[in-house]
Amino acid sequence: MMKVLNKHIKVIALLVVACAWFGIPDTASGQTESLDKLVERAGNAGIEQSVIDDLKARKEARGLSNQQLINMIEPAVQLAEDNLPANHVLQKALEGLSKGVPDARIVPYINRMTSATRQAAGVVDPWMEKPEVKQIMGGQNESSRSMRNRLVESSSRAITQNVSPENISQLLSDIGKKSVLSKTTGSNIVSAMDIVSDLPMQDQPELTRSFIVRALKGGFEAGEFQKLPMALNMAQKRSQIPASNIIQGVGNQLQKGVPAQDILQKLFDGNIGGGPPGNIPKGMEDNPGKGNRGNNSGNG
Repeated sequence: MMKVLNKHIKVIALLVVACAWFGIPDTASGQTESLDKLVERAGNAGIEQSVIDDLKARKEARGLSNQQLINMIEPAVQLAEDNLPANHVLQKALEGLSKGVPDARIVPYINRMTSATRQAAGVVDPWMEKPEVKQIMGGQNESSRSMRNRLVESSSRAITQNVSPENISQLLSDIGKKSVLSKTTGSNIVSAMDIVSDLPMQDQPELTRSFIVRALKGGFEAGEFQKLPMALNMAQKRSQIPASNIIQGVGNQLQKGVPAQDILQKLFDGNIGGGPPGNIPKGMEDNPGKGNRGNNSGNG
């Protein structure tokens, strides 16, 4: 009996040594099977194989385990299985891996994005079902589904940056009024929502909502919304005043009927108020006592 027991112990010891020699952890086969199943689930849910392949290649380059990759991509697969957009979550994981961010930081952020995506869908989907919104967003066709997914993605980015779902809901409610819908298109609305996370929505929600609504009513189109964050950033750098004040200045121009292209050009030129470059309306300066930047001091 003792001889048999000693033989079993020797066999187990040899297996442990072999695993250590070849660098094979005892859970590797199980992890590989789990990863393969997850990849299959991802494909069945409509996630592109090329995205998964990129993540696997980056995981290999970083020397991460299968389980570490599973922890990153499973939340996105679950989103896709629930008919929610998942690509933005996977792209964030890929971005983190590419930049060398530790998986211990990537996974919590992925989980946060996943939760924000579900919250965003809870706001966007009921809004999309409104008859007047359906009419402008294309009903139930493929284009409409694509716009819905982009709205969920953009809203989730804002929520991830601590903009409340209630603020997103109020913004969509403001956009969904007939006075706004009659002046714009579905693609313009999607582009407007794409830049919400680049605007001071968290600090100045009412101002930001009013600005977006005015921009849609004032003729801003998809391409102009895409250029707006860069233009606002340039204006802020040149004027050295808060983004909320710049948005207020743009809102004033929109109210006066200044065309979108002219507003963008003025912002790139550092023109906040619509007058000469550097001119800032009184009361909008970061430090009103210094007057308008770019002009003679003391003329505030």
